[in-house]
This record gives sequence, structure tokens and C-alpha cells, in this order.
Amino acid sequence: MKKVVVLSSYEFLKKFNTEFKCLKFLERNIWKNGIKCGFCGSDEVSKKNKKTGFHYCNDCKKQFNVRTNTIFHRSRIPLQKWLYASYLLQTSRKGVSSLQLSKQLGITQKSAWFMLHRLREASKSGSFKLSGDVKSDETYFGGKNKNRHKNKRKKNWQADKIMVQGIKAENQLKFHIINSPNKKDLTRQYS
Repeated sequence: MKKVVVLSSYEFLKKFNTEFKCLKFLERNIWKNGIKCGFCGSDEVSKKNKKTGFHYCNDCKKQFNVRTNTIFHRSRIPLQKWLYASYLLQTSRKGVSSLQLSKQLGITQKSAWFMLHRLREASKSGSFKLSGDVKSDETYFGGKNKNRHKNKRKKNWQADKIMVQGIKAENQLKFHIINSPNKKDLTRQYS
């Protein structure tokens, strides 16, 4: 298993201090098996401009770079700010608000909201089958009856609570809202 190294904010900003370094980082990670056109997927490409990272596809005759058809596509926000926003989102314990991100990056709150929306959408995990040692547990979310006013207390303590199931397998973690605590809902395969 690969060891995860978390950089400090200082180390991160030092490592990605230029737009060119950010571009090269993305190229190494997105084009691991060689450069592919962002529009048609062809590998028949020629290098156009080293500094901006643009390439020319010989099949579809379009210019593209590593940003094409990714979350960074058609965004005028520099890659340095995108990568730092991603770093903040991944390392903060309680998440990052768009207002906080706008102050950290020196951009408008609207741009920060746009970035967070795209980053969260991109980090949604696709479908996958759980493997290995799978553990599951469920719990109820909602306020306690004793904290309610006497005329708002429920006789059935589960009446207005949401049941959530957590499933853990190796390095994968999934949460699901369960409609009813029966065997069928708790043991179904999630993908």
C-alpha cells in the first residue's frame, strides 16, 4: 500500500509556486500513458507551445491542453489557485466555505463557490464494488426526545430520525441513508 504524505501549507505553496509547475504536475498525473486529445481521445498529437502546454490534435484538428474537458476547462482562474483550493478542501477537517476560500485565494465569493462546486463534483466516487474485509454499522441521526418540549415529544423515538449506514472496506468508505432497518436494505449490494 502506498504511503500518503500530507504537505504543510508552506510546503505546498513552495512546491507549486508557478503556473508552469502546476501545469507539469497535472500533465504527469492526467497523461500517465502519453498525451491524449481532450476532445477525441486520439494520441496523434503534436506539441504546439511548451510554455502554455497547448497541443494540436492531428485527427480532430483542435488545440487542447491538460485543462481540456476537466474541471479546469474554460476557467480563467489560475491552476495555482485551483490546486490550492483542492488542497484546502482535502486537508480541512470541517470543510471549506466559499467565503473562506474567497478570502484565502483572493477571488470573489462567486468564483470560490464555482470552484468548490466543481471540486466536490469531481471528488464524488463513481460506482465500485467493495472487496476484502467489509465492515458495516448503522446509526440514527436526529435530536433526543428529552431535549424537546413536552408537547413535541414522540412516543416512538425513531419516528423522525434518519437512519444512516456506514460501510468500510480497506481504503473505501461509503454512507447511505436507509429507509427501513430491515435485512434487505442493510445487506443489499451498493455500487
